[in-house]
Amino acid sequence: MSMGIIQWRPLRVLLWSLLPLAVGCNSIEKDHGADFLKPFASVESMDAQAKRQPIPDERSLCIETAKTVATKGHAEEAIKLFERAEELDPNASTLDRNLAPLYAEVGNHAAAIERYKLILQATPDDADLINNYAWTLMEAGRFDQAIEEAMKGLQKSPENKRLRSTLAMTYYRQGDHGNAFQQWEMAVGKTAALHNLALLDIEAGEIDSARKNLQRAKQDPNLDDQTNALVAALETSTQQR
Repeated sequence: MSMGIIQWRPLRVLLWSLLPLAVGCNSIEKDHGADFLKPFASVESMDAQAKRQPIPDERSLCIETAKTVATKGHAEEAIKLFERAEELDPNASTLDRNLAPLYAEVGNHAAAIERYKLILQATPDDADLINNYAWTLMEAGRFDQAIEEAMKGLQKSPENKRLRSTLAMTYYRQGDHGNAFQQWEMAVGKTAALHNLALLDIEAGEIDSARKNLQRAKQDPNLDDQTNALVAALETSTQQR
């Protein structure tokens, strides 16, 4: 999430081709219709490669392939590979840091929350992890818990703008626009805070509230181009009705 001004742009749905998964990670072949890298290069013979370096075990291959798949936007396939890697060696370290954001990405908030809890038990002062945990709680509709976790994080890192912006967004979704403005003002300044509120109001269909916030923002003599453009677009839309 951005810690500054929220960008105003239409949502775009990206349709990804799926990477076929075999039963074992050693069986994965290159998908010639996509841009995935084959786990083993074919420039040298397999015998020559084996002499130079050991062949990675199946768990390592699963993990590395999952990372590649995840960077290509295939969250569900990456999850399957990371979970398979955990199954291959239950005594090895869990892959919570890899799986938590992927679970959140596919909307499995319950699984993501449990993974974030485990991570934070080991690293309770990591502001970025606290932020991601609070954001996931918010996405799951657990607003009170999200606010509590964000506030705990801010006690440890009071200057963290991302964490304060997450707190602001949570307040907004809870319907507390006053506290949302206060937190955004502390994070990004008054004008940017009003810009953010106006954008969220527009998305929620609260046009009158958006107009009021933008009118307040217009009082800033150094109004930025983004907010100016939003004011003009909203005024034009209103005049055309």
